[in-house]
Amino acid sequence: MSRSRYTRGMNRLERAIVATSLAFSALALAFAFYAMPSSGAHATLRLPADLGPAEGLILTSADGKDTVRMEAKDGHIAWGDRSTNRVWSVASVDIDKVMKKVLEGASYADKRKEAQEGAQAEEAAFNKRAEDIKAKYPLPTDGSQPPQEAQREFGMLQQEYNKWLEGVRTRDDKIAADQFEQAYRELVAAVETISEKESIDLVFRFFPTADPFKSERAGEALAQIQSRTFLKYPASIDITADVMKALNLTE
Repeated sequence: MSRSRYTRGMNRLERAIVATSLAFSALALAFAFYAMPSSGAHATLRLPADLGPAEGLILTSADGKDTVRMEAKDGHIAWGDRSTNRVWSVASVDIDKVMKKVLEGASYADKRKEAQEGAQAEEAAFNKRAEDIKAKYPLPTDGSQPPQEAQREFGMLQQEYNKWLEGVRTRDDKIAADQFEQAYRELVAAVETISEKESIDLVFRFFPTADPFKSERAGEALAQIQSRTFLKYPASIDITADVMKALNLTE
């Protein structure tokens, strides 16, 4: 093949390749055009504004001092190596509202009722013994003192009753203490469930600032103030309703 014929053939091949490339480019542009939103939608089109990925972000003040390096550690925004240098997800629970509802539950109420009925039966037995002593030693009609035996038996019965009454109060306090702790454990378990689901790190107990004090003494009012952790808080951090739902409690 002569050099001129070879050159002419190569030129034709190059022109064909260029033409084919232009055709594909035009076709790609046509597809892109039809895939684009209408002019009205294009005006409101939002493009992703994400930055990164990056290993860190350096923040400086206007004077160039106090530089802070922000980075991700253990799924949290961190600005130092200490475990306390983290941004934590925060929530709150009205524990007074939740625990009152828990303590109203049947298992709690039944135990308190059982203890109360037992105490009432024991007290009735004391009253019966007192009536027996009265029947055994009728009061003198002349206004004189009852016999020494009657006074002695009444005194012994009174001492026994006082000791029993102290024991009942101690028993009731123990029941109340056990139920408070049990209700608290149920509350904590529900908070753990919600926190795991919602990726919450810290949950504070609180009383809503708008709730009335319902106190008649200065000490009670002060206690109400001290128990209200937050003076101001966004309603979005209150997960009380979620916790009550997890415990199958109604408002």
